[in-house]
Amino acid sequence: MTILKINNRSTFINNFLSPIGKLTENTVIKVREKELNAVSSSSDGTLIVSCSLPQQNEVDDTLFLNVPDINKLVKVLGCVDTDDLQLKFNNNNLEYKSANVGFKYHLLEDGIIDLPSVDINKIKNIDFSFKFDIQPSVINQLIKASTFVTDTNKIYFHVNESAVDATLTDKQRHNVDSYTQQISDTFTGDPLTKDLAMNFETIRILSTIRFESLSIHVNPDLNVFLFQLNVQGCNIIVVSSGYVG
Repeated sequence: MTILKINNRSTFINNFLSPIGKLTENTVIKVREKELNAVSSSSDGTLIVSCSLPQQNEVDDTLFLNVPDINKLVKVLGCVDTDDLQLKFNNNNLEYKSANVGFKYHLLEDGIIDLPSVDINKIKNIDFSFKFDIQPSVINQLIKASTFVTDTNKIYFHVNESAVDATLTDKQRHNVDSYTQQISDTFTGDPLTKDLAMNFETIRILSTIRFESLSIHVNPDLNVFLFQLNVQGCNIIVVSSGYVG
């Protein structure tokens, strides 16, 4: 039997489990000596999220927690009356018991949950030649604007002198409304030579995560976007592919 210590239940739920739950129903949490880590993908494989929560764990080898329903785990942890808790790992379940609350959450066997075939470390090592930062208020404003531009689910990024603008529209169709706003007043790296488009659903997902700052790294040649979120107590990376047009 292994004891899994959660130092901060709120951080574990809000900044680790919940962002994963926005993309997928299940995941495999890797319990390592100095962190909890999970790499998951959306059902269509277009988005990948990597979440790491630094904390000390008393394990000799990596422990795999095959979580079948993330949101169900979030709900039962929400019933616990303390922020510092210990979960017993009994091979096929996580067990908690206090003077007031107790539960047993069953896990799946290894190999049942499909893991993303993409190596997140290789993606992080890609040469991202264009980078800029976005504040949470900018994301919220884009979400509001999307209620006006309802005939498309595309967002285009382009350079306007030293700033970065974003446009909601569809340049492959005629008579589609558009909305443009500056999303960053500066960028680093090589200026974009063409507009880069991606699915706006990625922005919607990011808007559900309570982050302090967001850094966007782009490789225009591969059309790959890496979103690095600064979330209290947790490291989150979201990777998305763009498309032409």
